[in-house]
Amino acid sequence: MTFLHLAFYGPLPYGSVRLSFPGCSEIMDNEKKIILFPVASHFLFHFYEIAFPALAIPLTLSLGMDLKGVLALGFPMYLMFGVCALPWGFFADHVGNRPALLIGFFGCAAGSFLTAFSTTPEGILWSLALIGVFSCICHPAGMGLISHGAKNRGAALGIFSVAGTVGLIVGPFLAGLMNWLAGWKVAYAVMGAVSFLWGAALLFVGIDETPVTKEDTAGGGENGNGFPLGTVILFFWIVTLGGLVYRINIVALPAFLEFKAGFLAAALHDLLGVPTVAATTTMAAASLTSLIYVAGIFGQLWGGRIADRHELKRLYIVFNAAILPLALLMAFLTEQVLVAAAAAYVFFALGIQPIENSLIATFTPPRWRSTGYGLAAILIFGVGALAVYLVGWVSTRWSLGTVYLFSSALLVLIVVNIAFLFAATRGRDLRNRRR
Repeated sequence: MTFLHLAFYGPLPYGSVRLSFPGCSEIMDNEKKIILFPVASHFLFHFYEIAFPALAIPLTLSLGMDLKGVLALGFPMYLMFGVCALPWGFFADHVGNRPALLIGFFGCAAGSFLTAFSTTPEGILWSLALIGVFSCICHPAGMGLISHGAKNRGAALGIFSVAGTVGLIVGPFLAGLMNWLAGWKVAYAVMGAVSFLWGAALLFVGIDETPVTKEDTAGGGENGNGFPLGTVILFFWIVTLGGLVYRINIVALPAFLEFKAGFLAAALHDLLGVPTVAATTTMAAASLTSLIYVAGIFGQLWGGRIADRHELKRLYIVFNAAILPLALLMAFLTEQVLVAAAAAYVFFALGIQPIENSLIATFTPPRWRSTGYGLAAILIFGVGALAVYLVGWVSTRWSLGTVYLFSSALLVLIVVNIAFLFAATRGRDLRNRRR
């Protein structure tokens, strides 16, 4: 009974004493805790997300499969990222965001350890799927908690987004490094240990989920979002398309750099005398991927900052329009120029996240906020899971570079649909209003 109370309601009060680690509840105020644990869960989510494609080439060697077959093993995980987000959002709205995050940490730990001990393609497929079921909790519960509890919503969502990018940055590097030193199984064992430790920390930390301020009803009211159903559907359709573009780059970029930007592996061979073997090439490409995603941090911080100052749908179309020519260029570039274009692409592609997440809050009623984020996640990551098949099919039929031509076409469609959203919300000034 004590454990269940800890899990769902936080430390037990005994008179004036709280059952917790010494000083853990006094170190941070409530708003900092509201940001910290969602940030940690988002970091781990994207670590899992990028570690798998970063280890795709080593897995082909370990399992004796081709790249298309290995990428397909990740489909259930990517599908669960989306499919399970909506029910977890409903759970978070009715039981609490903190309990949902707690379940997520421990569930990810279990899935990670099972992956590390798996020896067959089927075992890896199902253990990765388990990671997908629990890691996706970070989006509905984490953003729902921040949306209600952070005074500067855009900036806080920017920090949340940055945490995911840091996961994308260190994920490929650490996964590639650990594969180089000890094999791919070590990476998943470490992920499991880190997830477990964060769950243990949250178990002893209480969080007050009472909304910190009342939202301005100009963009939506307490009993409804204030927009026609067709407009809401149009917005979430755009979110879906953006999720597919996002996932295509996540899946394709590490392998694309391994084949098209071999200058770092060559430098390691020439300057340091490191043998040009498969593991070295993988580590070099993973390191470049990490470097590219550093640009995303600056994009997210900037995007979060301007999301609190400017009209959101204008920012939405400007960022998507900036991504379009960069995706087109990446299809044809190689070596250092490709890395530079990819960094610019990621700057805008990730910088748009706090803007889009602010718009999700605008288009959903406060009492269904976590469910709204869960719906967005099921569209972004559920439909986006098709990217693993799309990337495999296109790369086999044409080339990995052709994948970015498909992304360009999708971005054209996104920009056109945002123009329709402008027409549908004419006269509505969509901003992050709090009072």
